[in-house]
Amino acid sequence: MTARNSDQGWSERHASAVRDAAPDVPRFADDQRRALWQQVVTTAGRRVGRRRRRRWRSVVAGVVAVGAVGAAGAAAGTVISAHTGRGPVDAEDAELGGPGERLDPRAPDFALVLAEETADIPFPSAATRDSALSWEVEDQTRGAGQVSTGALRLWMAGHALCAWSNTWAVALHSRDDAGEATAADVILGARRWSSITDTDPDLADESEFAWLPDLERAVRDGDPAGAREALARNGSCLPGLAPELGLGKRW
Repeated sequence: MTARNSDQGWSERHASAVRDAAPDVPRFADDQRRALWQQVVTTAGRRVGRRRRRRWRSVVAGVVAVGAVGAAGAAAGTVISAHTGRGPVDAEDAELGGPGERLDPRAPDFALVLAEETADIPFPSAATRDSALSWEVEDQTRGAGQVSTGALRLWMAGHALCAWSNTWAVALHSRDDAGEATAADVILGARRWSSITDTDPDLADESEFAWLPDLERAVRDGDPAGAREALARNGSCLPGLAPELGLGKRW
């Protein structure tokens, strides 16, 4: 090893300079290490029992970040902005974590950034958009790590489709033909939304939005029960978004 380093122009002087320049990284005390892994186990357990969409929550990213700076550094650090400027490092990372920039929900501007990133997703009213945004902000800030803009946009698209399905069902029940047609047009055009196509363009059987074709079929057939069944499979109908369909009362 010494001979090879010497042949490449590397010397103990270089090694010493690198060691001197390296920042000190606090070591975990035994109680800190146990607490961290207890957090990992607890968080992982919550993920198993939650909706399928949460496969994209980056628990590992949060753990790695804490480990990199040490417990003391993590406790003292301040997150200034939700924007990290980081995205997936390869195709597998994009598949597991979703495409787009990784956002930090701990940042004070996370709600504003989420609103900006999802502003193009149509909702039937400002109230339904605000409900969806508020729920996502609360849900994400309970998490352990960063989350991609692609994942957030897909989930917000699901909330929007839930709200539009409720609007469609109300119009159908009240024989509001114009309102029914408007809501149906939005739902049937959703598969072209970039918030969906950027992440799940094929709507394949095991994909996040595999239920959308069934919702489209129910809307074309004027079948509220079919719409309720399709939406119930994906967990996008948070409380208050689809009372006409009997969804969103609880997770």
